[in-house]
Amino acid sequence: MGYQTLIVPNPDRPDRTLTTSVWYPTWKGPTSAAEGPRDGAARYPVASDIAVPSRVALQGRTIAPGRFPLVVISHGSAGSRVQLAYLAEALATHGFVVAAPDHPGDTMIEAAEGRQAPLVELASDRSVDVSNVISAFTDDDCPLSSIVRADAIGVVGFSFGGLTSVVSTVGFLRAPADPRVRAVVGIAPATEVVPARLLGRVRVPALLIGGHLDGAVPFERNARRAFDELTGAHPRYLVTVAGGTHNSFTEICAQAAAARGHEVEDGVRVRLEVTEELTCRPPAIDSDRAHGLATYYTVAFLESRLAGVPGYDSYLTVAAAAERHPEGELRVAS
Repeated sequence: MGYQTLIVPNPDRPDRTLTTSVWYPTWKGPTSAAEGPRDGAARYPVASDIAVPSRVALQGRTIAPGRFPLVVISHGSAGSRVQLAYLAEALATHGFVVAAPDHPGDTMIEAAEGRQAPLVELASDRSVDVSNVISAFTDDDCPLSSIVRADAIGVVGFSFGGLTSVVSTVGFLRAPADPRVRAVVGIAPATEVVPARLLGRVRVPALLIGGHLDGAVPFERNARRAFDELTGAHPRYLVTVAGGTHNSFTEICAQAAAARGHEVEDGVRVRLEVTEELTCRPPAIDSDRAHGLATYYTVAFLESRLAGVPGYDSYLTVAAAAERHPEGELRVAS
């Protein structure tokens, strides 16, 4: 797969220019001599000059021919656009174009430096960011618009981004609804603050994933409660992960390992170390297992409900899911 970093401008809000990571399917034919020297492992930034190298995504590869569904990923509060890189890679491998912006005022670096914006403002701004990315990637001026299916757009979000994804089709606070979104995924979604009447208005298929050991966004008050209130979302799925902490579904373990032994500003170092301690050791689920579980459900859900690929519904049954990922308990409401 290929990887690029693009800048999505916002003419109405210059302060919300979006640095956006993009993963996409690539041409599987022979690599030309001219293309070869540009190729190299994608590097996902953590802090300063520290990055996690990808094992599968390559910089500068030729875009595959055809048109593909677009998935926008919204990161968690004080997170980053590469927080779910493993999931973005898996989706691109399965034929999705994935765009993940940094939400200005809500990245780990900004939070560590005391520059985080008020959460109430961000609740609206983040949704607008997602809509702006969708507009950019379906605009003729975007170099990737020729491969994007404008009729197949989904939003995946983690934590605060899970709130952003779940309400994307109905709007929230100052942010209008975006009817272009056809499916939503909330991973450890911070949906406790969303009124039941608003959740009930969501009319697109929804997948929610949460961990039993999530102390930051407790499962029962967030993912479980949202699943019960999403009465208009058909179908909807809920996955409860035994041993899942809040950040089990992120790249925190790889990020903390990459930063170890390097000079990192204190605020970032503390965040990495504390989160690693809560996430990357027992009794928390092994991060690779958590990533595999999130990938399994998200890919199957979006292949079935967004891309319309036959056969993926068979992965979203209680029996099939239990056999492949016994740590996850699946509930389905059609």
